[in-house]
Amino acid sequence: MRRPKRGEATLRYSEILRLIGQYIERANLCEIRVVETDEGLILQGVVMRGEREGERDTYQLTPEDISALLEDAYAMRGKRI
Repeated sequence: MRRPKRGEATLRYSEILRLIGQYIERANLCEIRVVETDEGLILQGVVMRGEREGERDTYQLTPEDISALLEDAYAMRGKRI
C-alpha cells in the first residue's frame, strides 16, 4: 500500500493503526482482520450492535480514505465527545 502523507512526512504504521482502531470502534466491530493490499487496507469484522449484530462486514480503505480519517481525527481533537 502506498502510505498516506501528512505534509511531507509519510504516516507511520502506528499512526495508521491508531486511525483504523478509531474507525473499527465507530463501526462497532469485533473479531477484526486487517489485510494490507496494493490498493489499501481491507478490514473484516463482526458487527457488535444494531440491526446487523452478529453479521460479518468488510470495508476497503484506500490511502485517500485513511487521509480523510486523519483529517477527521485532527478535527475532533480538543472537542468534547
